[in-house]
Amino acid sequence: MSQKDLNRELRTSIADLTKDKEELLEKIKSKESRIKQILIQLEQSTEDVAACGKKIREQEDRIKDLENQIRAFESAVESTRAEVEALIEETKDDSDDTNTTTESQQ
Repeated sequence: MSQKDLNRELRTSIADLTKDKEELLEKIKSKESRIKQILIQLEQSTEDVAACGKKIREQEDRIKDLENQIRAFESAVESTRAEVEALIEETKDDSDDTNTTTESQQ
């Protein structure tokens, strides 16, 4: 091979390698851009999960408060029911005593 052929072959190789290098750099930029997008999405997802966790804790606290209120109401209903039943019993006893007294007098 002559010197010109070697130079031409060298220049062709350099051009091909330069072209390959540019293509690879373009792929790297594209992949880096995609990685950044994925990281942003991941950060947003993480923030969403944290926000959901906070809302869940708030709802759990609200549920506990409501359960405590229900227990308090049930307790109040039970005590009121017991009082009413006691009053009914007293009324029955008084009524029975009155009926017995009335029958005795007749």
